[in-house]
Amino acid sequence: MGERGETMLGRRHLMALGAAAGAGVLVPAMARETDGARRPTAEVGRKFQADGRVGSFHGNTIVCHIPQQGENAACFNALLDIYRDLPARPFATNIAALPPSSYHMTLFDGANETARVAGLWPPGLALDSPIEECHRAVGRRLEGFTLDTPLPIRMRVDMEGAGMGGNALAIPLTPIDDAENARLRHLRDRLSAATGIRSPRHDQYRFHISLAYVLWELSAAQAGAVREAMRDWMAMVAAASPVITLGAPEFCTFKDMFAFNRIRYLT
Repeated sequence: MGERGETMLGRRHLMALGAAAGAGVLVPAMARETDGARRPTAEVGRKFQADGRVGSFHGNTIVCHIPQQGENAACFNALLDIYRDLPARPFATNIAALPPSSYHMTLFDGANETARVAGLWPPGLALDSPIEECHRAVGRRLEGFTLDTPLPIRMRVDMEGAGMGGNALAIPLTPIDDAENARLRHLRDRLSAATGIRSPRHDQYRFHISLAYVLWELSAAQAGAVREAMRDWMAMVAAASPVITLGAPEFCTFKDMFAFNRIRYLT
């Protein structure tokens, strides 16, 4: 966070945030002692507009949407309860909630229009290429890709996880067991090799379901309310769906954070 961030938060507040993170509760990193000012986070002008409307943010990705119907819909129904509960929380005016139709677990980050650098952009494609050309390039690289791993994918809420941090509120996930973790990590390695995209944090990637983005910095009281909410919500999802069962990964494109449009399933 750096010296400036520590000064903003205060050492005692930093210790509280650190303890919460160690307990597996996501705490937005932008919380600060309030001085009455309303300060935007980095998501304003990036993924969202200042008035809370979703902003233009184009890219491609490989995700597993959370099943909304049938025998594996318990997780989605619990997430709907979070969506219903969220507006009543004292930090609600500082965040932008994602619509339930967008709920998914990202298996592999593709490329997006704001990260045009080597490693995060398809190799061999000019960095100033239109994003539509990027979509086509990644799609071509995935032609003939075989999943070569049994379905379904099985996850659970990571009650011990450190959360996602940054500006996102999310339910942290972990594979159901060591064998599932090994095969998902291997699958991510194969997707990286196929697309030529590899984040510097590829090996440290943490699975999650994004719920909302913080648009305006939180006061200390609001940060405490986030900690409480995340404890409630993680426990609720874990109780409703001890095993989160996901189907075939989908290669998707998106123009904003509200919808991830399937191009095709990976099979």
